[in-house]
Amino acid sequence: MKIFRHLPSTYPLSRALAIGNFDGLHLGHQALLSKLVDVATQKGLRPAVMTFEPHPREFFMPGNAPARLSSMREKLEYFEDAGVQDVFVIRFDQAFSAITAQDFMQTILRKSLHASTILVGGDFCFGAKRQGTVKSFIEAGFDLIDFPPVIIEHERISSTLVRNALAAGALEKACELLGRPY
Repeated sequence: MKIFRHLPSTYPLSRALAIGNFDGLHLGHQALLSKLVDVATQKGLRPAVMTFEPHPREFFMPGNAPARLSSMREKLEYFEDAGVQDVFVIRFDQAFSAITAQDFMQTILRKSLHASTILVGGDFCFGAKRQGTVKSFIEAGFDLIDFPPVIIEHERISSTLVRNALAAGALEKACELLGRPY
């Protein structure tokens, strides 16, 4: 697996790209990564992930960001185990937060990363002021795999749900949501 801490000016191999924070790598993330690798294999693309450091909430709310469930090292290990071939760890800073949704799609995803297929959750937003949505990818001509949420006991699995279980002392529930011991 290749890890990129800076965006390449161009990269000749086409990719299927999952974008997100992947904090905790819970069952929802695991299902998304499995789908990523399957879709990439079917289409002859490299399975790739874009994630952020620091977490955008740490950037926007430094004193009020949620506790992390996993370190970057843990994420990278899981990405590799899942079959991801390229990981782009994007420095989330003032300059990155100001990129418009259009520039993100055209300059970063198309020109720099050669991403043709995008996998994100249905509530995914991106770009300055969160102006880009799942619909933006479709309008820009990307092959979008809009990944449905994974539900357990009528609840959408999320990093927040895992954090809440841990805060309530419900370690067994947290482990169920993560699909592994915490």
